[in-house]
This record gives sequence, structure tokens and C-alpha cells, in this order.
Amino acid sequence: MRVSTAQMLNAMQQAMERNYLRYHEAQQTVITGKRIRRPSDDPFGASLGITLHRLLQESEQYKRNLTTAKNFLSITDVALENLNDLIREVKSLAVQAATDTQSAEGRAAIAQQIQQILAEVVSIANNTTYGDRFIFGGLQTKRAPFSVAGDILQYHGDDGTMNVEISPAVVMGINVQGVPLITGIYKAIAQIKRYVETSNIELLSREGLQELQNQLDNLLRTRAVVGSKIQQVEMIQQRLDKRHLDFTELLSGIEDADAADAITKLKMAETTYQMTLATMARFENMSLLDFLR
Repeated sequence: MRVSTAQMLNAMQQAMERNYLRYHEAQQTVITGKRIRRPSDDPFGASLGITLHRLLQESEQYKRNLTTAKNFLSITDVALENLNDLIREVKSLAVQAATDTQSAEGRAAIAQQIQQILAEVVSIANNTTYGDRFIFGGLQTKRAPFSVAGDILQYHGDDGTMNVEISPAVVMGINVQGVPLITGIYKAIAQIKRYVETSNIELLSREGLQELQNQLDNLLRTRAVVGSKIQQVEMIQQRLDKRHLDFTELLSGIEDADAADAITKLKMAETTYQMTLATMARFENMSLLDFLR
């Protein structure tokens, strides 16, 4: 069977195209560092890679949620610590005012200090924010949650819980409502102030200080809950970081190319392609006399 020049040329052309494709694929593998760039490269590996990419995206979202939860809770804890300090300061002032040796002028000065503390309580309640969100207003986060009318603290928030999904099927409430916490503290301090102003030592000692202690106990319980949530978030963050690392390493093992092997294949493909080009050039330069010799 005789092979025509056209057939030989066509075969050479096809060989050149195949070798160029191998060279191009090897080149892209080295450039991208990826063994799998399309499903046809490895259908099973590509399918597993898609699943891992989805899991990593979910992991990133949970990491963002955890960061939000931790920051929100940490800011809340600082505010609660400041309120704790203010309550203890009022308690100390109340004890001073309750002594028989305290003068009327002294009690008036103490009442003035307590009034300043009341203003600080409102300031903490209204100025503690996470970004542009007020943290003590329930789900009403876009406006200051409190205002004062006389000695009455008015609440403009709600009793909604701000929930954050911190891991699959695990939702955590991250906010502390202003009622009853802030309003209870304010009311107890305002009552202490009235007892001091009127020199009602009996009610100050019996009822005022007891209610103040009740509010302090409630605050400490609230701080304990916030603290336990912060610890829970940190534990989940650690597990999620490890899970994210494991998925990343597994995905790398599936998709990433072996650098040394990829470079070797690129050099081999390049050499083969260049040889094909050289052979093609020699073939195209042949004349009829070359075949008659």
C-alpha cells in the first residue's frame, strides 16, 4: 500500500497538534500548580474537590459568624464589668451614707455622686455598640435603647434574641436585653439615691442595699453566662480551624500537581513538540528530486 505525500503531511499535522496539546496541558499544569482544572481530568477527584470546596466555603462562613459572636460577647462583657464596678461604687457610697455619723451635707454630696453614677449607667447602656448596632436593645439595634425622664429609665428596645449560627445546627443567642438587667440596676441605684437624699437610713440599710445586692447577683449571673458563651465560641473556633486545615490539605492532595513531576513532563512534552516541528519543517522543504534519489 502506497502512502501519498498528502497522507504523510496530514499524519504529521495530526501528530503536531497532539504534541502541541500535550505541551500546552503540561505548561498549564506548571503555571497553575493544579493537576485537575476540569472534570474530565479526573472525574472522581473533581467531584470530591467540589464537595471539599463547598465545605470550605461553609467553614469560612462559620468562622465569620464565630468572630461576630465572640466580638459581640466580648464587648458585652466589658460593659457588664463596668456596670459591676459602678454597682460596687454605689454600694460603698450607700454604706457611708448609712452611718449615724454622716452629716446631712455629707449625704447630699453622696447623693450627687450617685446621680453621676446613674448617668454613667445610661451612658454604658446607650453607647456600648458593635459597629453601628446597639447591643442592649434586643433586635432594635439601630437606635439608642434608653432615655431618661426624671428618675425613670425608659426602654425603647425589645426582648428579641440575636441568634448566630456558630456551627452546623448550633445557634447561639449573643445579646443581653436591656430589660430587666439595665433597668433593674438603674432602678435600684435611683432608689438608693432617694433614700440618701431623704436620710432614710432604715430603708437604705434594709431595702436599698438588699435590692442593690440582688441586682449585683443578677449581673454576676449574666456575666457568667456571657463568659461561658465566649469559652464555647473559642472551643468551636479551635475545632473549626483544625477542620478547615484538614479540608485544605485534603483538597491540595487531590487538586495540586507534584511540582517536580509536572516540570519533568513539561520538558518532555516541549522536547517532543519541538522535534515534531523540526520534522514537519524538513518534510515541507523536500522536493520531488529528494524522493527520486
